Amino acid sequence: MNRLTLVHLTFLGVGKPPATVEFSPELTVIYGASETGKSYVEKSVDYMLGASVLKPIPEDAGYSRILLGLQVDDGRVMTLSRGLADSHIEVFNRDLRQLTTAPADATLGFKHSSTSQRNISRYLLKVLGIDGRKILRNSRGEVRLLNFRDLARLSVINDSRMAGEQSPVLTTGLPQNETGEKSVLKLLLTGQDEPVGPTAPGNVEKKVGKGQVEILDRLIDDNREKLTIPANQSELREQLGRLQDSLDNATSRSGQLIASRSALVRRRRDLEASDGTNQQRANEVRQLLSRFALLREQYESDLERLRMVGEAGNLLGYFQTGTCVFCGAEPEHQHPGHHLAETTRLAAAVAAETRKTTELYRDLISTIEDLDAQAAELNEENALHADQFTRIDTELRALDEQLEPLTTDTSEVLAARSRLEQELAIHAQIEQLEDMKASLSNALPVPPPARPDSIPVADITDFEQAIHQTLQAWDVPGENRVNYNPTSAEIAVDGRPRGSRGQGMRSIIHAAFAVSLARRNRACGLIHPGFVVLDSPVVTYRQPDNREADPELMTHDVVEHFYRDLLDNPPGQVIIIENGTPPAAITERARIHAFNADGSARLGFFPPQEQSSAD
Repeated sequence: MNRLTLVHLTFLGVGKPPATVEFSPELTVIYGASETGKSYVEKSVDYMLGASVLKPIPEDAGYSRILLGLQVDDGRVMTLSRGLADSHIEVFNRDLRQLTTAPADATLGFKHSSTSQRNISRYLLKVLGIDGRKILRNSRGEVRLLNFRDLARLSVINDSRMAGEQSPVLTTGLPQNETGEKSVLKLLLTGQDEPVGPTAPGNVEKKVGKGQVEILDRLIDDNREKLTIPANQSELREQLGRLQDSLDNATSRSGQLIASRSALVRRRRDLEASDGTNQQRANEVRQLLSRFALLREQYESDLERLRMVGEAGNLLGYFQTGTCVFCGAEPEHQHPGHHLAETTRLAAAVAAETRKTTELYRDLISTIEDLDAQAAELNEENALHADQFTRIDTELRALDEQLEPLTTDTSEVLAARSRLEQELAIHAQIEQLEDMKASLSNALPVPPPARPDSIPVADITDFEQAIHQTLQAWDVPGENRVNYNPTSAEIAVDGRPRGSRGQGMRSIIHAAFAVSLARRNRACGLIHPGFVVLDSPVVTYRQPDNREADPELMTHDVVEHFYRDLLDNPPGQVIIIENGTPPAAITERARIHAFNADGSARLGFFPPQEQSSAD
């Protein structure tokens, strides 16, 4: 069978400098300070090999595509290309290191399918020459096709799994997957598929209810495959309770802020209504003042004309009583045809009109003054409204700034709660289906259980010896006698189960398990992807103060023996991610990437933000 070698991992983005690491075909060590992107390299490799999601980090902002270079034992070179949030993976049959608009040689989904080959799992299995291999699906003896993710979980190991208490064999931590995970190890140790056979005698299959049981089994399996959170119902309910408490707190705080904001909005609305009324009244006052200004001009013009008429009459004596200005006759001697009566009436009319116009003019002036006062008062109120608008808007912006993170947090909590509720609903549905199946199965004999632990003793012994030799080569304290229990999938060293050991020993045993599996299967020509990625296999080890008091403590040179063994007896390609500086003796024989470490020129996997923006 073929094996794969990782060549490079490269992040690309428009206007961004490439972020890349090159991998040695044997040993690559990535070490340095925390928060420099070391573990992100492991997660990105896993994502490119078919993991569903890659959780973003601030440093990957602006990067849109990931390239993973691969080389096959038969000489083929290929590049996998995937967006940071993409469900499809493109395959280029060449070494690609930059963004391209050229069409891919293949476009594949990330999710495995037994009915289609247009997915990365079936593609890589076909490259390895093992597509179509079968493992157990469940304890009823049903089988399924091998998924590349089954192999990737044994080869790409993150720091939490490395030191976790769960067996290295049980890679997902989900109880419903245990049978399949044990069957995967059996396939790797023996090279033999699980046989396809009946799950019960043929005469039983013909009984009434058999078809219903099969349908229920299928529904149960389908629902179990929908589960994405490695937790049981009790743990899910605890998580849901914590989320609900967090949501209640956020809702209470948001409710207070929203109530305050609503009160401000009501005040602003009332102020807008009052300001609108003032503006309308101010417009009316301005219109009246404009009209009264014209009327005032008219009154002043009328009074001016009456004054001129009066002056002209006085000058000519038209409006005087007594001696006639024309003939000198006294009033008693003036005959009836004289113009005395007319001129007297004219003078009276002019005087009366002058009095009337003057009174109207005075009333108009008083009205104008009153309107001017109203206009000044309205202007003051409008200015006061403007100040109030400014204060209210400032308070609203402050409340919005406080609400924005609460709204985001609440949305995230609601999304998480929704996921947990969906998981619990699936668990409840599985329980309901199991109950229905139990009621139907009373009439059916129980089919013989599958034997996921039926690994030949010779193969188990051989694998135990391989792990023993690895631990000895690494100078791990103790006799390092290894026992693997196929039923529980637990590994014990010197009689102590790995899950009961301290974090340091759990990590080193897990690393020995992965390395020994790769080394043994490479030597025997058995199934293995060809590479191992280990995140933090020896970071927890410290030199012991008293080794005799605690024989489990690591010797001071375990790390040196660990790296030396990987170089002297390579199990294939190994990529180590660590915080600590590797021994100086290996720097010339391995490919080393130092992230923000003493003497390193590289601050992290991604170029600094200043460099990115400058470019």
